Amino acid sequence: MSDSLLIIGELDSDVRTCADALAQDFNLSLAATIADACNRMQKEAYALILFDVRESSGPVAETLRTLQQLSPSTPVIVASPCGQADLIVDAVKAGAADFLTRPFVAEKLKLAVHRALENRSLKNEIDYLRREQDVIYDTERIISTSPAMQQAMESIRRLAQTESTILVTGETGTGKSFVSGNIHFNSPRRRKPFIKVNCANIPETLLESELFGHERGAFTGADKTRVGRFEQAHGGTLFLDEFCELSFGLQSKLLRVLEDKSFERLGGNKTIQTDARVIAATNRDIETLVSQGHFREDLYYRTNVLRIHLPPLRERAADIEPLANYLLAKLGRSLKKRMDGFSPEVLRRLHDYDWPGNIRQLSNVIERAILMEEGTCIRPESVLLPQIRRPGETMEAPPAMLRLTTAQEKEMIVRSLEENLWIQKDAARQLGISPRALNYRVRKLGIAHHRWRKNI
Repeated sequence: MSDSLLIIGELDSDVRTCADALAQDFNLSLAATIADACNRMQKEAYALILFDVRESSGPVAETLRTLQQLSPSTPVIVASPCGQADLIVDAVKAGAADFLTRPFVAEKLKLAVHRALENRSLKNEIDYLRREQDVIYDTERIISTSPAMQQAMESIRRLAQTESTILVTGETGTGKSFVSGNIHFNSPRRRKPFIKVNCANIPETLLESELFGHERGAFTGADKTRVGRFEQAHGGTLFLDEFCELSFGLQSKLLRVLEDKSFERLGGNKTIQTDARVIAATNRDIETLVSQGHFREDLYYRTNVLRIHLPPLRERAADIEPLANYLLAKLGRSLKKRMDGFSPEVLRRLHDYDWPGNIRQLSNVIERAILMEEGTCIRPESVLLPQIRRPGETMEAPPAMLRLTTAQEKEMIVRSLEENLWIQKDAARQLGISPRALNYRVRKLGIAHHRWRKNI
């Protein structure tokens, strides 16, 4: 169904030209006066209004306010027989979506109408996403039964209302990125940009340009000026994930931005001011990095103004079951598969597991289990919990493997071998045991594969 457009103006040659240009794409209604237009708007909704200003129309700003009161989200394009500067300024200040001069040029008119409708659609989408974010980042909905997480949540609620730099620490997968979004969307800056940069995923040669932008010709391939993330985050929040990976040179530039709120683009000499609140995050022991000389001490003190530490999942035992149930429902909807819950044995295994990958690993384990499970209840055979050795650990037989029956152990090993294309070294890494220990179990359990040089 075509959108309905309302044209306000007297039926003359210009209005006929306008109608001819738009009739193919839209349903058109004509109102000769503002009073007639108001009557129509009370009975029918319009996607756009084209207001042809005449001497009898009255002050353009007052008319636009009247139209906007009746339909606040409907864009209004103002048309006039002359390009008077004061009329254009009044129309734009009053909220006109665009300004056209008569006589109409059909292509220009159609372009202006489609552009105004597209901008309205984008605005509606942004408003919708903001409302969704308000729900997603509702602090009351974050699962925090355990004392360790309750303490972290108290810090998040309190620090969200401040303007200072925040340092978020915690192991990989504990939710540092989610927390940064929660802080932004519950802060006075919630209506401004929220920009994320993962400093570990961008090559050092490109990271400076990513953060601060560059001028045209700054380096080979820089064929146009690029706005950096600090400029994009002006008025809002810039989240620097894994910021300990910054080189010393970039650490120095970051320190200046935090202290002076200014910087220069790469290859430029113009000082640019930015009002971006920085939330920095790291999964590394930043104090050790400072003591070893791998991180600037002055930047450490500047970023460590306010600090939030996210506890690992193994220290949040009370949160594991509610988190698992939440992820099961969420991932079940995403995968279009109805799931009713976990068997008691699975819940026990989830509770006893060490979770080196934290919440991210829990989510991946549950997603895989949903895909592997034929029924609506997650059973032990659908859950894979690999034992990943931490630095300095030696583990010939993971505790989880020791608790398995011979049949369960064989099934786990075969499944891991299948996932790793029957490469024993990779399967051993996934299971958290040495290749020698896996080879012993393969022989003991009589596992064979045609790709191996000799079947065992």
